[in-house]
Amino acid sequence: MKKTSLIKERLKRTSLLCGLFFGAGNLIFPVAIGQQSNSLMPFASLGFILSAVGLASFGVIATAHSNKNSLEGMLEPYGKKYARFFTMLLMLTIGPLFALPRTATVPYEVTLPTLLPMINHQVGLLIYSFIFFGAALLIALNPRKVEKWIALIINPLFLALLLIFIIVALVRPMGSISNLTPSQTYMTNPVLQGFKDGYQTMDLLAALSFGFVVYQTISGDQSSKNSPQKELIYASLFAGLFMSGLYICLAYIGATSLNNLEVSKNGGLALGQIFNFYFGRPGLLFFAIIITLACLKTAIGLITSCSAYFISVLGKKEYRKMVLFITGLGFLISNFGLNTIVSLSIPILNFIYPLAIFHSIIAVFFKRLLNSKHSLIILTCLVATCSFLDLLISSSIISQTFMTLYYRFIPFARYGFAWVSPVILAGLIQWFLAKKQFKIFIKDDNIERDRRLNNEK
Repeated sequence: MKKTSLIKERLKRTSLLCGLFFGAGNLIFPVAIGQQSNSLMPFASLGFILSAVGLASFGVIATAHSNKNSLEGMLEPYGKKYARFFTMLLMLTIGPLFALPRTATVPYEVTLPTLLPMINHQVGLLIYSFIFFGAALLIALNPRKVEKWIALIINPLFLALLLIFIIVALVRPMGSISNLTPSQTYMTNPVLQGFKDGYQTMDLLAALSFGFVVYQTISGDQSSKNSPQKELIYASLFAGLFMSGLYICLAYIGATSLNNLEVSKNGGLALGQIFNFYFGRPGLLFFAIIITLACLKTAIGLITSCSAYFISVLGKKEYRKMVLFITGLGFLISNFGLNTIVSLSIPILNFIYPLAIFHSIIAVFFKRLLNSKHSLIILTCLVATCSFLDLLISSSIISQTFMTLYYRFIPFARYGFAWVSPVILAGLIQWFLAKKQFKIFIKDDNIERDRRLNNEK
């Protein structure tokens, strides 16, 4: 492959990954972080990037290291039943139950009520979500053209419009961030808080699905001489660097906006006010177009990947029917409204996200453990238990006394990182297994040497 052709292919794959990952949450969360962290914006942004970009890139790299064609295949060393359970739970979370419906409700609820305040918004959401999912459905029905639509049409258009806004906001900033006081949430540890905020993008969960989609796309490219794993890692790193730049710009714009605007309830409303400040009333329409494009490409990727997975599980080849079902279910749930979807998704995210981080770390750093099923089961049970307790805490089911004891005796649990302890334990187990294997190797080598010496005598 010629160098120019290789660069072109890598740019297309980078655009595809950016398009799949960069949805509404990626657009509005950095702005909210900028407004709330204010003068501590650089530190909060660092935490957010480590989580939203670092974990997502890490998830894609984990799929590349697995040498498998699906998440379920990657998790087979944990047991086939667990691999099926976790994969289905993840696909339902990023698919028709939570993430997919959110792709329609977020752009509607942060733009249309301001643009059209007098209409019935229950009916308005119904009409908007029907058109939105109808467009996503038409593209997802032809999976061969999904890469072209996302990487070469929708994502470049989205990025062009977003960069126009960013350039205008950076050329004409509303002020500086040096004299602004951070909110109490970010005052103590802005990096840690930013890291936790990055969970809300759900990008790591998406990475464990989209990574295999892009891997199969690269594998089908007959003109590429490099390994698909290597090209997938390149794409994830380039996409991560580009998205990090966008996050920093959006957080900075959010932080400086407080010189002229009040702190908004969420990043979507804040971004709408900023667009209105720079472009007037037409700016709200401009914002609506950008956030709709951001969500549309993500919705197409979610519908395609979820449909492909569930037809493989069911053993049927009726892809079109599955696409219709997944899209229809996402459409129905989207009309329950954003607040309902978010309130139901937070406990599930608190349960599944630590497990996703754990599996990614094992796949990249502790592959030797994949040959020790008992160690995997014990460690997974520890992470799952901590995740389940976090789920109960977020649902306000656990008593205050138990929660105090949990935070006291489980390291890092107070900060939402109880999964760190099992990961450290995994490292110690791998070190022990490696040391044990090395001793066995030395022993076998000595036995073989003694045998050769006896034969010579």
